[in-house]
This record gives sequence, C-alpha cells and structure tokens, in this order.
Amino acid sequence: MSNPAVHSEVKFKVRRNALLLGEFTIAQLVRATGLNPESVRTEVQRLRQEGMIASEHEPGRREILYRLSDDPEKRLALSRSVEAFYPEPPEPVPPRPTSRLYQEALRTLDEAEREKGARREALVRQAAHQLEGAWQAEGASRAPELVQAHLFREQGRLTCVDDRREHAQAWFNQARERFSAAGAESEVRLIDEYLSYLEAQRQIDINGAVDPSTRARCVLETLKNAEHVGPLMCLLVDLVRELSYTAGDRVVDAVYTSVAVVGERIIGQMREELRAELRAERVQPPVVTMTQERPTIPKLQMEAFLDRLPRRRGTDD
Repeated sequence: MSNPAVHSEVKFKVRRNALLLGEFTIAQLVRATGLNPESVRTEVQRLRQEGMIASEHEPGRREILYRLSDDPEKRLALSRSVEAFYPEPPEPVPPRPTSRLYQEALRTLDEAEREKGARREALVRQAAHQLEGAWQAEGASRAPELVQAHLFREQGRLTCVDDRREHAQAWFNQARERFSAAGAESEVRLIDEYLSYLEAQRQIDINGAVDPSTRARCVLETLKNAEHVGPLMCLLVDLVRELSYTAGDRVVDAVYTSVAVVGERIIGQMREELRAELRAERVQPPVVTMTQERPTIPKLQMEAFLDRLPRRRGTDD
C-alpha cells in the first residue's frame, strides 16, 4: 500500500475513533484502530496542534489522557474531516421504464404528434403495439408505481394523438396521481400541459369554434386558467391575445373600407348607365331586379332621381 494511502487510512481510523471515544489514551486508540502505536501517536499530535483535541496529565497516571475540544467549531471540523473519507451517497434515481419497447414507443409517439393523416394513423397503431409490449416487459401490474405512471402517461399521449380525448384524460389523471404522490413535480407539470390541451379542445367543441380567431381565444382562455404555465408560455399567451384583438380591429376596418369603396364604385356605374340612357332619350331606368319589369319613368323624374344619388368625389356632373 502506498504511503498516501497508508496515511489516509491512519488519519481516518484515528479521527473516527477519537470521535467515537470522546476521551482516550494512545493505548486505547491503538486497540480501537488496530494500528501501530507510532502512527497513532503522530496523528494524535496533529489533532492536538489543530486544536481538535486537548491533553492533560493526571497525577499518578502514567499515560496522557486526551479528550475532544470543548470548542463546538473544532468538533465540527473534526467530524467533517472524517465525513470527507466517505463517498458521496448517490442521489436516488426514481424508477422508470427501461425496456427497449418503451424507448421505441417514445420515439414513435414523438413522430406521430408531428404527422397528419394516414401517416399518423400508422404511427398510432405502431405505438399501441409497442406500449402493450412495454407494459408486459416492465412487469405489468407488478411494476413499481412510478414505472406504471410513465406507461400510463404514454398511453394518454397515444389516445390523445388518436383523438380519443376522454380516454386520454383518464390515462393522464392516473399518471398524475402517481407522480404527485411521489413528488415528481416535473412529471406532473408535463401531464398538466396535456390536460390543458384537452381542456382547450373541449372549449372549442362547446363553443362550436370553427374560425381560427375564435379557436385561438378558446386556447388563450384555457391557458389563462391553467395551473402550470411557464413564464415563456405566459409571455406568448399575452402576445397572441394582443395580436388577435389587434388583428380583429384591422379586419373590421378593412371590411368597412372595402364596402365603402365598392359601394361608391357601384353608385358611379349606375349614374353613368342612367345618363347614357337619358342621352339616348330612353325613359326606362336599368333593370332593378332579375324578375321585375322595368317601370316607365318620365325624363324629368329620372333627372331628379339622378340628382339625389350620392356623387363620387372628383367626378364631373
């Protein structure tokens, strides 16, 4: 064993047993550690110099008695020097599915969420077979609660992509209950995003929303009331809401402007047609409807009628 390794072993054993004994002699430490007296004596002298232990020589006693320092800071330093020899405890890893079929199902579902039509339908069927195999491979109902939670969540995604929303909500709720009980907050947030999507779709159906603006407002209202929405999503919601109302105002203005222009153009055309008929000494106005015969109007009455029509700007009489 190399010298640094020997020194570490001596340091660890002497300091650990010093903490356990609290008060000791060199001989007692030798028996407790199984080390040679010289190594123990050297480490004890180092501890005394660092102020972690104190020594006293009682009258009539052959050996020096050592005890831990009364200073709590020194005792804490000694305790930490011992803890440094222990490996860091690994963070517990929550159980999750590890089967190959589960990993394949994740990739298939990711692709299905991006696809449409027949391609999506084929991917949904493939993911269904993969998840069924993963359920059996992970132990089915005997699998740990968190493993089942992951599988339930992916079943929710599958039925969501397949547009079976009631089934999807049931799967998501089961998964959420298990993740919440285990304190898996990140997994709960992910499921809440899917539940918000299902609620938005429900609101669209209830309101019979067909046009994009109405559907967008249903989604915005759902996100506004959602429990878990990140700051970036909140910013996006506010921007989309502002843009949707601004765009609506612009559309209304554009419609009114277009109607006014078209109306003015139609009136101008009617005026020109009527004048042409008057110049030709016709007494009948243009056809008013497709079925009604044109009435006979005296020429003077026709001129009065023309004068009452709105005049287009810039047009000479």
